[in-house]
Amino acid sequence: MTPTFSEFFKSFYYSNTYVPPVDLSKQGVSKHLLETENPEAAATAQRLISNPEVQQVLSEPLTYDLTERVPRRNAMLERHEFKLLSTKSTLQGQPLPFYSVLEHEDLPGWIIKSGATRVPKGQFTMGPFNDRNEMAFFTDEESLLRIKMANRIAKVAQEANIQVVLPKKKLVAYANSDGVTEPTRKYCVVCEKIDILSAEDTFLTIRGMDAVHQKEIARKISIIVQKAGFVDASFDNIRLTPDGKIAFIDTEPVGLMVAKKSGLWHKLFGPKGASVEKCARIGLWGLMRQSAERGPDGTSLGSAKAGLEEFHKQVKSDYEKAVVPKLSKWKITVSIFSLGLIPLVNAVVALVKTQLTKRVFKKLQLMDAKLKEKVQNYLKKKVPEESSFLNLNCVFTKKQQEISPKIQEAMQTLQNEDFVKDHQKRHETIAKQFFAYIEGTPYKETEAC
Repeated sequence: MTPTFSEFFKSFYYSNTYVPPVDLSKQGVSKHLLETENPEAAATAQRLISNPEVQQVLSEPLTYDLTERVPRRNAMLERHEFKLLSTKSTLQGQPLPFYSVLEHEDLPGWIIKSGATRVPKGQFTMGPFNDRNEMAFFTDEESLLRIKMANRIAKVAQEANIQVVLPKKKLVAYANSDGVTEPTRKYCVVCEKIDILSAEDTFLTIRGMDAVHQKEIARKISIIVQKAGFVDASFDNIRLTPDGKIAFIDTEPVGLMVAKKSGLWHKLFGPKGASVEKCARIGLWGLMRQSAERGPDGTSLGSAKAGLEEFHKQVKSDYEKAVVPKLSKWKITVSIFSLGLIPLVNAVVALVKTQLTKRVFKKLQLMDAKLKEKVQNYLKKKVPEESSFLNLNCVFTKKQQEISPKIQEAMQTLQNEDFVKDHQKRHETIAKQFFAYIEGTPYKETEAC
């Protein structure tokens, strides 16, 4: 289902707040360079990342090919004595080391994070979402913007009188990057190592709190998520320290912020990030998911996880308040004084958006249906003896994973098939149009798609 005419029309009067573009020019990032604070550590970090092989891996767009490219890049970094700290899950659900976060014994007390784009430029990268059909999108400079986002969180926490821990984040340039203009190929991010609990221990610690303290810590996290517009709110990125303080360890803005572009055109019509309000709604929904069981369909939210009832209750209450957009008084006032002109224009645009989104949504549904049919035929051809275990959605249950390793292998090779790559490319372009149309219009589906 797509937004109604009424939902589109009302969205023109919602109150939205935006963060100014971030200057990632040489002058703009100068105050964030590690060399201005710790020249010795900066020199060591620069030496480590400027090895030609290491630089090639860390400066190129990230790859998620877990069968070939990721293991190859992992091995290259391990040959240079880097320790890989991040993981990705394979189709079998097994953790595989991932090269985007590293440490090295020559640089104690610091972690190195790639500053590269998540995907090649021009590709569409979806991020966290909520139940109002809102989705966050990663920008090319996401990794570098985590420094500015950390500063924003610190400011919000200070204003709200909430004590938080934020590891220091700085930039280090590759040694031979003077002529490089793209910031994502020019810098790596180095983060201070701090003493924090693991994601699981953070979860268990909160679960072990009494109702009052559990509700209080949920309230504090919720305030920061809402006021800062922190999208990626999960126990992977929000931890507790051994003495019970809240730590925000990874602070990618996930679309809240964008890099500043030069030129008059970009200044007047350049891209802007998502609104703080939208990002807050997505972040709170993520916290709700962390503290709730999955519903019967595996995607909806069920009741609170055992022991996290008060945490979940607080976040749910905050989400239910935030999910209803506030109306802007000044927009309504200007609209009234326009003698009907602005409402008329808004009505026309809302009508056009209503028709366009319906058309694009149907096109996406048709593309998905065709892909499912092709995938099913492909898998039946590859593993005909086990076709009874295939389902149309290409999603495996635990039982299927245990019974059919051949299907898993076929699913891995499937990603390299031309018809899948072609679908992804075309689907990505059309999906980008769809989300551009509904941007700023949260809506709840009331019927099955």
